Amino acid sequence: MISLRTQLLAWLLPGFVLVCAAAGVGVYFSVRDAFEADLDARLGRLAGMARLALNNPSGDATGGPRGMTLRAFIAREDFKASGQYFEQWTPGGTAERRSPNLGDVHLPRPTQFGREAVRYDSTLDNGDRVRVSAMRFAQVGATPAAEFAVALSRKDGDERLSRLVVQLAVGGLAGCAALCVLLALALRFAMRPLIRLGDQAASMGASSLHMRFPAESMPSEVVPIVSRLNDLIARLEESFERERRFSGYLAHELRTPLAAIRSTSEVAAKWPEQSSSEDYAEIARITTRLQQTVDTLLLLSRTEIASADVVRESVPLRPLVEQCAALHAERVREREITLTLQIPDSLILKTDPRLLRIVVMNLIANAVEYTPPGSAVTIAGFSRDNPLEVSNPAPMLRPADLPNLFERLWRKDMARTDSAHAGLGLSLAQGCASALGFDLSADLSSPPLLKMSLRVKN
Repeated sequence: MISLRTQLLAWLLPGFVLVCAAAGVGVYFSVRDAFEADLDARLGRLAGMARLALNNPSGDATGGPRGMTLRAFIAREDFKASGQYFEQWTPGGTAERRSPNLGDVHLPRPTQFGREAVRYDSTLDNGDRVRVSAMRFAQVGATPAAEFAVALSRKDGDERLSRLVVQLAVGGLAGCAALCVLLALALRFAMRPLIRLGDQAASMGASSLHMRFPAESMPSEVVPIVSRLNDLIARLEESFERERRFSGYLAHELRTPLAAIRSTSEVAAKWPEQSSSEDYAEIARITTRLQQTVDTLLLLSRTEIASADVVRESVPLRPLVEQCAALHAERVREREITLTLQIPDSLILKTDPRLLRIVVMNLIANAVEYTPPGSAVTIAGFSRDNPLEVSNPAPMLRPADLPNLFERLWRKDMARTDSAHAGLGLSLAQGCASALGFDLSADLSSPPLLKMSLRVKN
């Protein structure tokens, strides 16, 4: 696995190298163009002096360029050493005059002359690279036009450019090396919050889920990740707390029937002559209740992973609700409850009827069992997005109780022993609803009216 540090270095270093290379190329060409411009300017001045000298081939020097003779021009100190050159040709192309420093070497003569000076680069026979300016012009008082060329050596400039290339290369390599060190240090410093985050995450366990990652000391780019981690830890803490409560509820739920089974069986074993069939019937009834509780827990566990096994078909909602309500008709009569259905016949759901029946059965059972005697229970259906809503009076509930309604084995009064209900119905209904793609939620209005709503998940 490639680290973030390696990936950042892999992206930044080539980019910096390209920037440095582009900058170096730009500097090189800028310096070279400046050198070429300076060389051409010097060459233009030297050519101008040569023209003035050719127009005054035998005059006396008067102290200025206009009075310089051709002989004096050729005898200048600059023409004794290499660096500046002059050569004049006859119209036929034969060398007529040239500077002493040329010796037996000739300046290259252009094949044709234009109205302006012809400039070009060349290499002399002595190996000196020069910049040449050649021209043809009519001399004062002379019939044939004069042809000549002046040249300046490029040696010093080429050496400076070569040194510049070396300096740019060395400077670029040094800059890249320095950048590597700076990037490594900067990334090491910038990654410290992530390292601390990892260390804190590694040290966390079930007993430290109350802790949160400090978002204030994190870089702004990491804050969203820290926020999501804190939300995840909050959900984990809530889940662990819910599991701890479930363990307590389960122990409370099993303690009383197991104690009854134990006491009854011990009495029967100690005084068998005093045992009766009612004792064994009581043991069977208690074990049946325990078996129902365990079966419901297993069914609840299966519904949590039942989304992959959902078989959807068109289900008319009203007939299904009527069938479920008919199974509770006796309990409705015993408690003198008014059960009202407000579901249109046209409401058809594309869902699994088996799981939907579990949801409806448990919602009706919860409403019928826990609403006060003589109350009214309403079962309404509105649309495919909100197919079911069961409402009933709930004077014993408080808003703080709503989050606990769907917890397994939770009851409002945990001290009460109810042999008929284990507190698993709403948990089972919520698990089935989730497998079907619905949210099952509870709302308590004033006066206390509990509404259990089944809605499509957003």
